[in-house]
Amino acid sequence: MKEPRQKETKRKTFLDEQISDLKNDLSDLDNIKLAFTAFLVLVALLLLYLALTSLDIRDVHPARFWLYLFSIPVYILMGIVTQRSINKFIGKTKSNYNEKVKEREAEKEVQDFLKKNLTEEYRVFDNIYTGYGDIDAIVVGPTGIYMIEIKSNSGVITANTKGYLSIIDGDTPNKNYRDQVRKELGQVKLYIDINTGLNSWVNPVLVFPFGSVMKDLILVSEYDNLRLPVMSEKDLLKYIYAKNQAKLTPEQINKISKALEEWQKD
Repeated sequence: MKEPRQKETKRKTFLDEQISDLKNDLSDLDNIKLAFTAFLVLVALLLLYLALTSLDIRDVHPARFWLYLFSIPVYILMGIVTQRSINKFIGKTKSNYNEKVKEREAEKEVQDFLKKNLTEEYRVFDNIYTGYGDIDAIVVGPTGIYMIEIKSNSGVITANTKGYLSIIDGDTPNKNYRDQVRKELGQVKLYIDINTGLNSWVNPVLVFPFGSVMKDLILVSEYDNLRLPVMSEKDLLKYIYAKNQAKLTPEQINKISKALEEWQKD
């Protein structure tokens, strides 16, 4: 098998930007937590100081001692409740950050796998921004056009009796992946057709590099005719080579590739 002539892209993706923003948020939240803790301690010490100084014989209101002393535990309790809320928010942000990092790792693993293993007749375009998110990868070659959506879920990837995605002993999907692919598929086909003058056929694929995917898994719905193949990255390579629908000529491949190159720059 020949080594593909694919250039590694260092372009910052939409997901990279989300990860960077979440990382900054975590840093800001840690600083806020530290500042709040310091403020909490300082005010508690101030209340203790006021309570002790109120015991001075020159103080005409000794009851202030009890007021200040009682205020200390009430203030600390309020501070603890507030800090727990901050910690909870930090926990959610950290969980979201870890999830995004895992998603990026999954994307990169499949993208790099395709670039290293597809022959030079195939082109790989990754992380094409649509205005709402990224198309993870589009492969163009002699056997057709493939739009690849990559997910980081682990566990056993299968489907229920109605053909809907089901994950056993793994991460629960945070959205309807099939519906996401259906919408992206329409965008990709429309863009290619408008910018090439072709009536293209785009093959959608859902890939789980971290999961154990059931063989010959296809997601369907009673509301449309889309049949969405689901597979691992290794099966993806076989699928691309074995596909025999809508074969493309070198001229068509070049025309589609130029259009996707322009889209990738946007």
